[in-house]
Amino acid sequence: MSELTTSTESMPEHPASEATTPEPTAAEIAAETATAPPPSAHERAAMTPGPAAAETATTTAASTTSIEAPPTTAANDHYSKSANAEIWWNAHFEQAAGQVLDFFAGDGISLEGKSVADIGCGDGIIDLGVAVRAKPDRLVGFDILSHDVEELRERAATYAGLEKLPDNLYFCVSDTTRLPAEDDEFDYVISWSAFEHIADPVAILREIRRILRPHGVLFIQLWPFYHSAHGTHLVDWYPEGFAQFRHSHEQILRTVRSSGEQQMASDMIEAYRTLNGITADGLQDALRQAGFRIVKVALDSEAVHIPVEASHLPLSQVAISGIKLLAIADDHWAESAPQFTNAPPPVVAIQPKDSAESDEPGADQDEPAADPGHAEPTEQPDEETEPESGSPS
Repeated sequence: MSELTTSTESMPEHPASEATTPEPTAAEIAAETATAPPPSAHERAAMTPGPAAAETATTTAASTTSIEAPPTTAANDHYSKSANAEIWWNAHFEQAAGQVLDFFAGDGISLEGKSVADIGCGDGIIDLGVAVRAKPDRLVGFDILSHDVEELRERAATYAGLEKLPDNLYFCVSDTTRLPAEDDEFDYVISWSAFEHIADPVAILREIRRILRPHGVLFIQLWPFYHSAHGTHLVDWYPEGFAQFRHSHEQILRTVRSSGEQQMASDMIEAYRTLNGITADGLQDALRQAGFRIVKVALDSEAVHIPVEASHLPLSQVAISGIKLLAIADDHWAESAPQFTNAPPPVVAIQPKDSAESDEPGADQDEPAADPGHAEPTEQPDEETEPESGSPS
């Protein structure tokens, strides 16, 4: 993709086009089962109630007393894609945008009158909230998918009473490893729930380093980490959590496809399939390689029931569900950083052994997926088996 400038003079005020998701072909279904679920944009807001919870986990032995995680009501959770449109709107326009601004404000940072970029802006609701509340001079939302600005305008009128989108808000389609922006163009860069989907985090972080001004600040929020309870993003199908370890990749795909509203299922399969398996330590490593130093961090953690299939994992993976951080450019840090050739790999562990779903007896039985952190060293996969490039969610 050729580079484009995001300057006010050359950028359309609110470029928009509708992105549709075609029904998957048989070849695409086979390809999905052959690739590891390693960004897609923020998923559609108005969804019908999701399917019921899937099977519960088995206990270590019949005589063992188990403590089961109580099922949750997915539709009441704003992270659920079956949450109604108003819940989804408030969770992003009010809560998420507010958390971004509060995290900056805790260090006396205001975005007012500044130039701001959002990497992986998705449906643009968070950007709208930031633009309205913080009043930056310009906020540009980047995503690898085109933005339905007309839909955003309609939602803004319905849920926020806005007659039009603010003049300081722009959207731009980006490449998977290249941002169409000039060097040193932005004072601040934000990213919300995108870096768990980005196929090459170091490449994008280096691009952020390029477009960020010398004294700029980067804000990243990531939720949920892959190894945490709802790391699959499939809370509507697996409200009990840890489905990535309790069920095989093929079984997860079959379960999602066979129930619920089909557009919702298609969107969430894409979100699941593009997960990269990054951990908190892996994110720090990527930032360091790209020339950033973390200066402020907040970890998200809550009480969870750890199933036996995930009991071998470090608590730093299963118990940390998310992160917020601020990072600044640090050239010395980048120069001294080792090359992390053994950085956490993409989530190849839940990749099925066979490339296509089997019709043999017993093919539908769940087999807990192994964990990438415990996989034996293997040769690097061929290019054809590498995870698809993705984008921010």
